Amino acid sequence: MTNNAIEKLVKTITYKGVEFEVVERPDVIWVGCADYAGNNSDESDTDATRNRYYKELSDVAKKDLINPDYAAGISMNYARDDKPCGMMVAQETYSSEQDGRYELFTETAGLWLRVQINEESDNALFGRGNHGMWEYYAEDDAPIQSAAKSGGYIQNPDVDIVFEYYHNSWNGPNYVYIPIGAE
Repeated sequence: MTNNAIEKLVKTITYKGVEFEVVERPDVIWVGCADYAGNNSDESDTDATRNRYYKELSDVAKKDLINPDYAAGISMNYARDDKPCGMMVAQETYSSEQDGRYELFTETAGLWLRVQINEESDNALFGRGNHGMWEYYAEDDAPIQSAAKSGGYIQNPDVDIVFEYYHNSWNGPNYVYIPIGAE
């Protein structure tokens, strides 16, 4: 993957024949567009956020991008009832100095469980291909959480985001990440 400069592979977990990687990430600054729902439901319009980012802002220079070929969909505060949940479409940057049309979000350092989303992993984990990325972590018994448990980890309750990397060409490879901690 292109973001090896900011990730360190800790170990690999094999779950149902699919390789999940435990990676350590430093603090990362994300630059993009966020929309928030009024509560902890799926009221955030992710398509509108994505469209706004790509139509209005994708041609605006973003300073010092780490992975210009990748953007991410970040689900923010998804497990918090005391904060509005939302979706941010963003890219990683080294710089907190950005065009005022963007919003900045800092992801704090920690461990993450990552899996590549493709037809092979979809078939192994779900029995058929073409699942949405969110299905990898949407439920308590979702594959990425089950894989974390099989490796001695749990989803980190102190980190209120999950994120999906997708290649800007939409041809992949694409990845899903959840924050983890020792069980």
